[in-house]
Amino acid sequence: MTVAGRIERLPWTSFHTRLLVLLSLGEFFELYDLFVGGFVVAPISAFYKVSTAVAIYYNIAVFFLGAFLGAIIFTYVGDALGRRTSLILNMVIAGIGLLLTPFSPSIQVLGTLRFITGLGVGPEALIVLDVLITEFFPSRIRGRALAIAYTASWTAPIVVAILAYLLIPHVYLIPGWKWLFIIGGLGIFTIIPFRFLIPESPRWLESKGRVDEADKIVSNMESIAMREKGSLEEPLQVQVITSQRVRISELFSNEYRKRTVMLWIFEFLQAGVYYGFASLAPSVLASKGFTLVHTLEYSMLIYTSYFLSSLASVFIIDSQRFDRKWQVSIVMLLMGITGLAFGFAITPVEVVATGFLFGFLSNIFSNAFHQYGAELYPTRMRAFADGVQYSLSRLGNYVWLSVLPLVLAKYGAVGMYTVVFVMALIVALDVGVLGPRASRIELEELSH
Repeated sequence: MTVAGRIERLPWTSFHTRLLVLLSLGEFFELYDLFVGGFVVAPISAFYKVSTAVAIYYNIAVFFLGAFLGAIIFTYVGDALGRRTSLILNMVIAGIGLLLTPFSPSIQVLGTLRFITGLGVGPEALIVLDVLITEFFPSRIRGRALAIAYTASWTAPIVVAILAYLLIPHVYLIPGWKWLFIIGGLGIFTIIPFRFLIPESPRWLESKGRVDEADKIVSNMESIAMREKGSLEEPLQVQVITSQRVRISELFSNEYRKRTVMLWIFEFLQAGVYYGFASLAPSVLASKGFTLVHTLEYSMLIYTSYFLSSLASVFIIDSQRFDRKWQVSIVMLLMGITGLAFGFAITPVEVVATGFLFGFLSNIFSNAFHQYGAELYPTRMRAFADGVQYSLSRLGNYVWLSVLPLVLAKYGAVGMYTVVFVMALIVALDVGVLGPRASRIELEELSH
């Protein structure tokens, strides 16, 4: 009777609810930091007397370069030392970077601290939500669990937008934009103690041969389920292969080659589509001639769509009729079309409407792909495989958020979102042709 088989039979209990709350706290601050970058471009540009493109590079692009390396480093930490060790260390690094950033004496120092923050933030969604939810929840509810966790976390852009509207135009001892970083850093250090309450992944423990430790955690989960539900189904028969080391060549074995190629192409390009809007929308609005106050107001309206989108995904992410494969590919294509419409938008109504629709599509896509990418490999190699492919999205963020602002400056919003549309089209074809179906399939069955 394997730990994996015992987890697969469990119903949703108070254990799962508490775990989701603990996991969502960290993801809230990852998303907080991702969206702060877009709002502070204009004040950073003015404060350090640099161009918008330079401000975007040091504040956002370099942040994602750090996130790229952080995703790789903490992937090894997560596989070698455990998911729990990884999720504590990464938050400490992110908190330090955020707190020090507003006191940077130059744009170069700010870029260095944004890089350090990225090192910590980079693996947050990967290890904390994607991997741990995949490993703690049975297949029939893992998609819904991930969507709920992201939905709670996606209140972050709304909070950032409100704080930006209230703080950026003003000076409260220090310029208002600096408070956005300070608030984020203090928030992270507030939640770090709660990370010690998150148990180690029993699937990871089992894959490392630490069966007694895994059994203790799952037995606790089972006792809670028995107390709350009265009885349990028989455990599923699931084969678990233990391994102490994963080689990158295994990702290209006959069993995994097709999905690895699909995911690597997908991750590198989808970053440009998703963050070509999420991080650059305030700069695009400024390029269209809207004032700082109007830009903040419209951004606040647009970014509420991310929360509503994530909420909507709760009801469709586990659909077998609309499989996660198609939630990723079809919705990505719609994002590309909507992004192009946002590029052409001129009036406030057009801007808010197309921006809101893009944001609404974004988290139906995002929640689905986070679960999809995490469930395509077995536990013994999940953090490594998912970390490598997810790190490519961070590398893509660095590349595209270095290039797209230059396209925006030279060719305007229409030119930039034409590039974004082409990337969306390639991603949709990539997943549609090469990706396997995934919704509600037992994890080890899908992964082997």
